[in-house]
Amino acid sequence: MPTFSIITVCYNEAAHIRETLDSVVSQTCKDYEWIVVDGGSTDGTKEILEQYADHFSWWCSEPDKGIYNGMNKGVKHATGEYVIFMNGGDIFHNEHVLEAISLAGLDTDVIEGLAVRMDNGETLRHHDPDLAHKLLTDGISHQSAFTRRELLVKYPYDERYKIVADWKFWLQTLLRDRCSFKFLDIIVADTDMTGVTYNHFSQNLQERTQVLEELKSDEVLGLLAGVFQEYDYLTHNTLVQYATFLDQHSPKGYQLARKIVKRIFKVVKYKS
Repeated sequence: MPTFSIITVCYNEAAHIRETLDSVVSQTCKDYEWIVVDGGSTDGTKEILEQYADHFSWWCSEPDKGIYNGMNKGVKHATGEYVIFMNGGDIFHNEHVLEAISLAGLDTDVIEGLAVRMDNGETLRHHDPDLAHKLLTDGISHQSAFTRRELLVKYPYDERYKIVADWKFWLQTLLRDRCSFKFLDIIVADTDMTGVTYNHFSQNLQERTQVLEELKSDEVLGLLAGVFQEYDYLTHNTLVQYATFLDQHSPKGYQLARKIVKRIFKVVKYKS
């Protein structure tokens, strides 16, 4: 059984897929299998994948029902201990990433590293020792997270959601089930900022609200929904959208906005 299952999901990524593929092939640690799920590309992506097919443990090019459907399909063919999704357009930060993660110790259910933005090199999601706060106000990038395969088998991504199925997964595993988690100060991935998650903020927030409504009957996650009830969700949405704008135009302003949101969260969490 390989240590890592690298899953690459893509669709019409001919302009960038080669960079993703080369970043995997160049890894100094070879203790991995590689699964590629192409959604039936028509722009030449399939032809590029065929050039790398000897490196794949399994791959396909066929229509699917979206990115989470493709990710679930990849998990079904995975056999490794840990899964990481390095989807079309994203790349490993350097050729030593898998080696560095292995040397740091594989002893928890989820290992999170860092991801940086391709457009400006800034850290995409900063480390926060308060995991509940991190998940409430932000999330975990799948490009920088190594997850035990059995968790993804137990909780397949909910394909009803187009943007936040991975967020729901983190709530279920890390907050409700208390799966073990650790952060490593290692840059894992350079992230393509043109994806749907980063450019459809309104749908993102709407889906997060739907997830909380769905999970609020859960004894543990209901507490998180309770925090949302006190900490007015519309106010939160406004702050997040403002922080997103600042992140694109003023990094210092973005950090200030994050501090304000964190202070509000702590006050409301304490009251509840």
